[in-house]
Amino acid sequence: MPRFLQPKKSTEHRIAAIALYRALLSGCSSAALPDDDRTLLRNAIQNKFRQNRKIQSPYQLGLSFKLGYETVDKLDASTTNNAAGMSTLSRLIATLPRGLTNAPPTRRPLPSPPTPHPSGKHPLDVLPQERAVLKNRPYTQVTGQRQVPRIASANGIPFLRLSKPQPAALSRVLRQKLDRRIERFHRRVELQNYWLPLAKQEDEWDELVLPQLRRREDEIRWADAMHEAERQNGVIYEAELVKDAALIRKMQSIVDAETEFVLNEGREVIRGRKKAPIRVIKP
Repeated sequence: MPRFLQPKKSTEHRIAAIALYRALLSGCSSAALPDDDRTLLRNAIQNKFRQNRKIQSPYQLGLSFKLGYETVDKLDASTTNNAAGMSTLSRLIATLPRGLTNAPPTRRPLPSPPTPHPSGKHPLDVLPQERAVLKNRPYTQVTGQRQVPRIASANGIPFLRLSKPQPAALSRVLRQKLDRRIERFHRRVELQNYWLPLAKQEDEWDELVLPQLRRREDEIRWADAMHEAERQNGVIYEAELVKDAALIRKMQSIVDAETEFVLNEGREVIRGRKKAPIRVIKP
């Protein structure tokens, strides 16, 4: 296997590792062992594979495969009621560390999908108005300790960071805005590097065939349409910048009002991280 290829991305390595894992579990189920020993050995196999799943060293992988194949041979020997093989396997199970024979952690269940809204829209599209941050903030009264939000930026898109974890609705809005901005940028690059040169070539061709036609039906040029599309793309981008600037001013007013409330309560406001604050505002 080439050194630049990670073992976990190699098909041959994955097939060999999965086959060894299945052979060990199958041999553990059919081995003539007490139920308690069989359970301990199964847990040890599962935990050991979980620990070694990120190994990339060929030397360590060779040792792990060698140990696995030797264990398969011992399981096969215990299946045939071989007394020596069963005693060897029993001694091996007795020497296993307690942390290796514990039951492996269970996987967390996947979160259930949100229930569909009666209107057919996405549940995050129909949130109640009382959860609209920019419309309802600042709160004059809160339950518990008041937290001052902070203005953050996601690749140039401003938003208010209220608490962690980040709400799913906010993540969805940011993702949609980023997708639209990236799509608009790709369209602009395509206009400049593909459609505009192609339109100029069409105009040059029209100039060549114009003497043969002896007349021209209109004065519209292909490049003019591309320039107009590029101009419209820029107008939409400038409009978004103006909208973001207004949004930032609205967010800043919310932060200032919340800060004033906290100072009136007699508490200080820390700008930046708590361990390395940029500024501390005291009442």
